[in-house]
Order: sequence, then C-alpha cells, then structure tokens
Amino acid sequence: MNDLIVWRDKLQELYAIKSIYIDKAVQFVLALVTFLMINQNIGLMKAVATPVVAVALAVICTFLPPVVTAYVAAGLVIVHLFKLSIGVAAAAALIFVVMFIFYCRFTPKKALLLLVTPVAFMLHVPYVVPVACALVLGPISAVPVVFGTIIYYMIECVRTSATAITSADGITRQISLFVKTVFQDKTLWITVIAFIISIFVVYTVRRLSVDHAWKIAAASGAVVNIVVIVIGDIVFDIHTSYNMLIIGNIAAVVIGFIMEFFLFSVDYSRTERLQFEDDEYYYYVKAIPKISMTAPEKTVKHINERKETGEIAGTEPERRQRSKSGQTEKPAVRKTKTASKVKRPKSPAVQRPTRVGGNTDEILLAKSLKEELDIQSIVENELNSDNK
Repeated sequence: MNDLIVWRDKLQELYAIKSIYIDKAVQFVLALVTFLMINQNIGLMKAVATPVVAVALAVICTFLPPVVTAYVAAGLVIVHLFKLSIGVAAAAALIFVVMFIFYCRFTPKKALLLLVTPVAFMLHVPYVVPVACALVLGPISAVPVVFGTIIYYMIECVRTSATAITSADGITRQISLFVKTVFQDKTLWITVIAFIISIFVVYTVRRLSVDHAWKIAAASGAVVNIVVIVIGDIVFDIHTSYNMLIIGNIAAVVIGFIMEFFLFSVDYSRTERLQFEDDEYYYYVKAIPKISMTAPEKTVKHINERKETGEIAGTEPERRQRSKSGQTEKPAVRKTKTASKVKRPKSPAVQRPTRVGGNTDEILLAKSLKEELDIQSIVENELNSDNK
C-alpha cells in the first residue's frame, strides 16, 4: 500500500508539472475515438468516414478549446445525416443548437462530458459516467450527461432505422419518423432518469460527514442505476441486458474507488473531532488527515579497495618485466611529512678563501684609493694654476 501511495504522489507531481501536455493528449485521444466511432456507426458520407479525416480533425481540435471538439463532432454527425436526408440533418442540427444553448448557459466548461457520455455508451460502460461525474463535479454535471445520452440515442436511431427513414415519403415524414424514433424511445428516458437520480444520490452521500463517504457514494450510485433500470424494464418492457447492467455498475464502483484513492485518500483511523466557540456560535469540526508517504531516499555506498593494494597490483607486471630483462629495481622511497629527517647525500665542501686571497683584495683596494687621491691632487693643482 505504501508503494501505491508513493506512486500516486509521483503521478500527481508529474501531472502538476506536465498538466498542459497531458490535458492536450487526453483531448486528442478523446476526439479521435469520438470521430472514429461516429464514422463507424453512421458512416454514410464516405468522403469523411475515413481514418485519415478523423485523425486530421482530432489534431486540429487538440490545439483548440474543448468545446470546439464538441462542435466538430456535432458537425460530423450532421454531415453524415445530410447524406441520409436533408430534413433529418436539419432536425438534428436544431436539436444540437438547443443542446448547446443550454450547455452554454449551465455548464460552459464541461464540454468533454458531451463527448465522454456517447463514447461510454459505445464502449458498453455508460453507468461509469454519472457516478464519476457526481464524485468530482456535482449535480450540475447532469446537464451534459443527459445531452450526451440523447446524442448517443440519436446516433443509435440512425444506425438502426436508416432504411426506414429513407423509405418514408417526403421530408416531413422522414423528420417525423426520426424525431419519434428518438424521443419516444422508452429506454432513453429510463436511462436519463436513472442517471439523474444516481448523480444526485452520489453527490449527496459524498458530502455526508461519515467515514468512507466516497466508497458509499459510488456503491449507492451503482445500486440506484440497477434499481431504476430494472424497474423500468419490468414496467415498460424495455428489454435491458442484465449482464451488461451488472458489469457496467461494477465497473462504476471500481472507477469510484480509484478516484477516491487519487483525489480523496484520507486516514479515518486518525480522525479528530474539535470544538470551538466564539461570542455567537459553537463550531464542531471533524478533522481527517490525508494519507501521504515520503519516497524513501536511496543511498549508494561506494566500496573501493585500498590504494596501496591497487598500486601493488598495478606495479606487479612491471616488476616481473624488469626481472626478466635483468634490471634491478630500486626500492621506492616513501615520502613522509617529516622531510627534514630524510638523509640527503652530502654536497662537496666549499673551500674557504685563503689568507693570500684576502691580502690581494686589500692591496687592490689600496691601489684604487691611491689613484683617486692622485687624481684629486691633480685637479686641485690645475685649479690653483688657473687662479694665479
């Protein structure tokens, strides 16, 4: 468990540093999957139903705000429906306009949910969306989740009823058949009701001051999904696959637990309840410490051999080579700090000057003084003669 916490902290630090690039990568992948699934389910316009077009659109949308990806996806659906019927394309465009008006009014910063919900339906895990959105975003996320559900059932209607729509006489009847098929589908409304109730239940339970609130909320949302869908199946005979219903809600609970580990990991065993008061109020506070783990510092010890051993091992081949060539090796003299104690070879004694050398110097000095005196006397004589 400690290793998982360390890895979680490392991933959070990595996301904090590289959040821009990670967000753009997620946006690219989501846009690419959305465009590919639209082309796969209603690929009526063959010119734009190729993977190359999907990749190109995903790359362009990556460098634009997320809401542009939702607009492009809606435009791609309308283009395919235009091949089916002009009236159906116009009706779908009107539905998209109404959706985007409400979207811009209530949830302008949650554009990706419009894409995530249809993709989750196509991957057969739609029940993950309301549980995850309620844990992180709150009840306002019900708006894009409901719109995403309607978009999926529009695509499903075109996929299953394209032949019936094209065979209808006149644009009016085609539009009427398309609208009735989409909005009179009981499965659509049962699913929408289940998602809305699940979102509010999960959000309410998550905010309760109880231990393990996130886990209880995720499980409660899954139970609500199952109960509402089963009741709708019994009452309205919508023919739901119970296997996919159970597997999808188990996946929703697992995703909820994973989200709690990354976003709300606390130690309930160290819960503290505090009480404060001032002049007007009493305050009862429940303090739960977060779980955090410091990564252990790894120390590397360098084990080296003794220096003398290395020197002896290094000079051993040289000694053998010298012994083979007949050379004698002089013993190495180790330098010590007390260099004054090392015996040095005596330098040859300097001979002192003899007595004769000293007399010679005195004689030369006397001669130089005598010459100077003679020169001085000559100069004085010349000066005296000039004065006379």
